[in-house]
Parts: sequence; structure tokens; C-alpha cells
Amino acid sequence: MRFSFAEVMGARTRYLHAGEGKPVLLVHGVGMSADSWMRTVPALAKIFFVCAPDLLDNGFTESGPYQGGPPQPYILDHLIALADHLKLEKFSVIGSSLGSTLAALLYLRHPERIDKIVIVGPGAVMSTPEEMGAVLRASHANGRSAIENPTYESCRARMARVVFDVATVPDALLMMQMTLYALPGALENFERRMRGLIDEAGLREFEVYSRLEKIAAPTLVLFGRQDPRGDFAQVMATAKRLPNAKVIVYERCGHWPHLELPEKFNADVLEFLTA
Repeated sequence: MRFSFAEVMGARTRYLHAGEGKPVLLVHGVGMSADSWMRTVPALAKIFFVCAPDLLDNGFTESGPYQGGPPQPYILDHLIALADHLKLEKFSVIGSSLGSTLAALLYLRHPERIDKIVIVGPGAVMSTPEEMGAVLRASHANGRSAIENPTYESCRARMARVVFDVATVPDALLMMQMTLYALPGALENFERRMRGLIDEAGLREFEVYSRLEKIAAPTLVLFGRQDPRGDFAQVMATAKRLPNAKVIVYERCGHWPHLELPEKFNADVLEFLTA
């Protein structure tokens, strides 16, 4: 697997990619980057072409046209522009945390281009706008704690608040977070994005909760029982509204199953995507 850069929608865009075959797009969450998929890409790339970008104004990807306000429409435009750049006419999409909401919004905007959907850490998708706001405010506080002071210890503490066992988080990911958070303007850009994500009008416009029944694509929902970013009973009940969904619950797992239980996660995703 390798990183490449491309000019996409006026933004220098970094993306991790590997493999050949049907395409799969991986969408990361708040304060993360393509590096969060480091344990996923090699496994899926045995069968698929896998692409994991740094989202617009995240990681090493520039902000392009995004200068403030809700970032969701800009990120969605950027993802489609990247797919066009890579000549991906139809693809499956895997989204983690906020990325799960973006994956669902991508389907709702372009259902003809999405083959299958995997929702990881589904609290964001299964929440009302008010609940989503609370989740994002918690993510904001947690992310800021590391970006304000980008040390190994602060990045590890940040991850410890959302995983079941912080020992499962690879040191390589923590080192990359330290690098990204130390970049000039990292805190200012993070604050701008979070203000846009928590904007009340934006929360209502870009929520998925009321539109779950419209997601007809085959959908796999992967949820850690100890995930602090979603109420277990509510997620399980709400997931039933998806017309064509399968739910898998991981025990002794928090918000990042692809990092915490990579072998199980990769096997389940491969089985779903190849079915």
C-alpha cells in the first residue's frame, strides 16, 4: 500500500491506496486521517481496490473551497471528485464515526454510485440532530485535548477515552497524530470544522436519522458494545429501520473496531463485501 497526492477540487489531496478489483472507499472520522485505516487497507486490498483519503481540510489534504460553516457538502463533493479522478463509477463505502454519516449522506446524494455500505461506530448515524450535537461536542473536546498539546501522552489519552483497551491502538497511528496535530494551523482548522459540524442548522440539514428508511443499499453495521459514542439499546433499535442491514456487535470493543479488533473486523467486512 502507498500514499499518493492528487489535485482534487482545488485541494492537494492525500490518499492511501492498494489492491485491484472492485473499488472500496474508506471515510475516516473527526480528528482522524487516512492513517486510521492502516490495519484495514492491506486486508481488503487482497481482493479490492481500496482508497482511504484524508478528507477535505483534514490530515495532509488542503481545505480547497472550504472556508467555514458546515463542512459536510464540501467533503461530499470532494469525495465524489476524488472518485471521478480515480475513475470509480460505482463503489462500496466504509465510514467510521462521523465518516459513517458521510457514507450515508453519500448514498442519499448518489445512490446510483454506491454498491454497499459499512457503518462503523454508528452512533452518529443513529442519532437525532440534538443527540448528534452532543456526540460532536464530546468529540470536539476530546480532539482539542490532543491538538492543543500534541504529545504522545495526550494523543494516547485521547484514544483511551473512546476505545475499550488503549493497548490495541498502534503506536504508528499515535505518532502520525502527533505529526498532524503539530502542523501550523492545525488547531485553528480543527476549531473551524467543529464549529461548522456543531452548527444547529447544519445538524438538521445533514442528519441521517430521519432518512434511514431511504438507504436501500446492502448495509453492514459494526458496533462495539462499549462504544461511548452511542447508546447500545438505541443503536440496536434504530438499526432495524435500515431496509437491508445486518448488525454485528463486538464485545470488549469501543468506538474503533477496525483498530481494536482488526482481524475480526476485516473478516466480517470481507465476507459482507464479497457476498
